[in-house]
This record gives sequence, C-alpha cells and structure tokens, in this order.
Amino acid sequence: MQLTPQQYNEVVEPPVEVAARCAELLPHPGVLDLAELEALAGAIAADRSLWEPLVVVDPHRRRYRLMYEDGRIDVWVLSWMPGQGTGYHDHDLSNVGLACAVGEVVERQMLLPTGASSVTMTPGVTRNGPPGYIHSVAHVDGAPAVTIHAYSPPLVRVGQYRVDDAGILRRSVEHGRQELLDSSIAAIDPDRA
Repeated sequence: MQLTPQQYNEVVEPPVEVAARCAELLPHPGVLDLAELEALAGAIAADRSLWEPLVVVDPHRRRYRLMYEDGRIDVWVLSWMPGQGTGYHDHDLSNVGLACAVGEVVERQMLLPTGASSVTMTPGVTRNGPPGYIHSVAHVDGAPAVTIHAYSPPLVRVGQYRVDDAGILRRSVEHGRQELLDSSIAAIDPDRA
C-alpha cells in the first residue's frame, strides 16, 4: 500500500491562530526545563479547542502537525491509530514534555537484559525526558489517540534505533521532522516493542 505523505506545510508551518494561542501559554522567553515542558504539554492537551483542529485521522500512518515553534521550543500534536508506533528513539539534545489528550498510548523504555517498562498514558497523564532519553510510544486505544509533545531546545535531530540484519541494535540519526516508524525490535522481540 502506498502511504500518503504528510504535506510539507503541515510540519514546517503552524497555523497562525494556534501558534499565537500556544505562545500565550509559554512561561518565559528562555529555554524551557523538563517540568516547564511537561506543564506546557499538559496545558495544551487540556484545551481541546487548541489541538483538535489539527488532528489527522489516518489508519495507515501516524500523523503529526506543528502547533508552535521559535528558536527555543517546538510543540506538536500527534494522532495515533491502531498499529502505529514510533519504535525506540531519542531526542538527541532536546528535552521533551508529553501529554495524552484523548485515547490511550503506551510509553516504553527497554529494560536490559529482558523486557521493557510500560507506562499507560490516558487523558491528563504527562511525562518528560531529558536529552538522550530513549523510549517508544505506541497506540493503545482511541480512533485516534492524541498526544501533545513539546521540545526545548527545538527537536532538530532524533536517534532512531533499528536492528540490522546481524541482530545488532544501531542508532541512525534522522531529521527531527522525519516520521519515525517502529522498525527497531518489533519483529524479533514483540514483548519489548
């Protein structure tokens, strides 16, 4: 099946009204710390009128839309449908705050030598992670589930973790606006994916 690509302006140009309303929620003009990012994501998730117009229901791929950006932060709304997940990744040099707005997703961190942590995120649940924080997020319930993600400094690069043909986990650097697909370990170890 041919996947429909995201429109270029959906990931580089936030709607003017949405960006202005997000700007009003920013606590100060500097780089935001973990607690501030988590609180911001939670405040945006709590205001359905702010993110709902940007939700894209697509059964074939996880969709994301830019809500706000400047030189110190970017904020995204992500729409998740059954079977959609990010695979394991990190946010390179960016802190992250995330919040579930509707539906349910699961956040996992790999536990070595076996298994993975599992945090269920339902509306009102928020999380945060520092630079280098490795996790995966996947749809659990909702058509769609919706999450808000805020990064500071802005998300320029991500590390996507994949298993190569020899079974070795490798990190590849991707652009921060590149769609992440769950290609890391799902096929060889579904309990960790």
